[in-house]
Amino acid sequence: MDCAWTPMKENRRRPEIHQSTVKIASVPIVWTIAGSDSGGGAGIQADLKVMSAFGVHGCSVTTALTAQNTLGVQSTEPVSGPMVHAQLDALRADLPPAAIKTGMLGTAETCRILAEFLGTVTAPVVCDPVLKSTSGANLFDPAALDILMRGIFPHVAVLTPNLPEARQLLGENVIKVEDAASRLLETGAQSVLIKGGHAEGIECRDYWTDGRQSIWISSPRIETRATHGTGCILSAAIASSIALGQPIPEAVVSAKTFLNQCLRSPAGIGSGHGPMMIMPFQNDPKDGATIR
Repeated sequence: MDCAWTPMKENRRRPEIHQSTVKIASVPIVWTIAGSDSGGGAGIQADLKVMSAFGVHGCSVTTALTAQNTLGVQSTEPVSGPMVHAQLDALRADLPPAAIKTGMLGTAETCRILAEFLGTVTAPVVCDPVLKSTSGANLFDPAALDILMRGIFPHVAVLTPNLPEARQLLGENVIKVEDAASRLLETGAQSVLIKGGHAEGIECRDYWTDGRQSIWISSPRIETRATHGTGCILSAAIASSIALGQPIPEAVVSAKTFLNQCLRSPAGIGSGHGPMMIMPFQNDPKDGATIR
């Protein structure tokens, strides 16, 4: 049967729209500034999944393209400086962040652009200093290290290196975790979270400090091959939690709990270090950590 629009009769009142009753949801916006992972387990792909799991709106600035799968990284190609600039400008003009997460930056040019840009924004920054992939591939130009530490770290609210990254940043083979964190604070970062996933033992222990207070965050080590993207997931979860209003120490604990949730849910795909299933954050006590 054909349907046609017919004018409203003159004696029929049109419904009134009261603007005061219309509610517009305000969703925190979180940016990820990182590389693309074609395998979907890390990088901006994982970051955006995490942001969705926390109920925030994720935006992305792609710094590099990678050809990779669960077996490793086969090739990388940086995004041009002008394109990085254009992405930052487009987001700033319309989608200002409540928090920013940085991951793979790759080149000195990208680090210089980002260092300049971060000096113009007030949103808290969570920096995951990605130097190598899970499979061991180099993802960072050593010539950019000084720019990263002197130009970007002073704008960072939470710096999240793992143990090998902390040692590479400080140029030492064997260092005490607390001393490493103190030295990284000297770069200007407001707080440091050194992740203990690469250490041995039945407990996975992370150390967070801002120089005034410090906590150890421990949970039983979860034995799994699905470890691809753990650093990306953790830092994106911290940024999302901060955007939702949590103080930094609480955000770090929430992110640790969320990572444990993900580690218990392997995707079961690929032949190497596979990805995890990233589902809405449950905050289940069994995924929680001991704080001391």
